[in-house]
Amino acid sequence: MMKSLVSDTMLALALVVGLFLVMIGSWLMGLMDTDGGVNAGQVVKSLGVFLLVAGSLLGAVLRHDLDKYIRAALLLFAAVLIVFVNFWWFYTEMGIF
Repeated sequence: MMKSLVSDTMLALALVVGLFLVMIGSWLMGLMDTDGGVNAGQVVKSLGVFLLVAGSLLGAVLRHDLDKYIRAALLLFAAVLIVFVNFWWFYTEMGIF
């Protein structure tokens, strides 16, 4: 059987670093008064969300040894992050919804 291309440690590291960047970005957005600070927080938060989504998608696509329900949960997690963290937040901030 072919060895998996992405190790458990690599996936865990990507997800932990992504969660950490989302947390730091949210803190920056909440604590800064100026627009520059809020924009810096948005950049850090977006980088964290990117790492979370990329790690989840890589884990779901490349790890064939995982159970099918875990792989489906990783895909669902990535989709929920894209929709509710990036997409929904952007449109509520823009005043569209």
